[in-house]
Amino acid sequence: MTLVATVGIWSISNADSGYHAVNSCILIDGKTIDDVRIVNSKWVEFVNENVEGGDITSHIITSVVGDMTPGKFQFVDSFPTLESWAAYLKAIESIAEGIAIDAEVREAADCTESQLYKAEES
Repeated sequence: MTLVATVGIWSISNADSGYHAVNSCILIDGKTIDDVRIVNSKWVEFVNENVEGGDITSHIITSVVGDMTPGKFQFVDSFPTLESWAAYLKAIESIAEGIAIDAEVREAADCTESQLYKAEES
């Protein structure tokens, strides 16, 4: 019982920690946000199958206040460790399926800005 409670507390306390890659993008002419969702789902499945430990998530976010440029959005990809982020880069650049998925992303969106953030709960 103590172990379950401890694991539960650890999970809650670490829910907002880790590393978050934020990529600012705009849709390629003729592509839709649904096209992006489809390829992003493939990306999430691929990285979780090819990065030890998995637990990598991705969100597509769009502005509801502020810059409302049509087609503009961001990917926010969350990694539990810096090592898992580095392993994702290696997998997406060295495994044929990862290379193909990355190409699909680039066909759907032009992502011109990228940052990696360390998140800590405060």
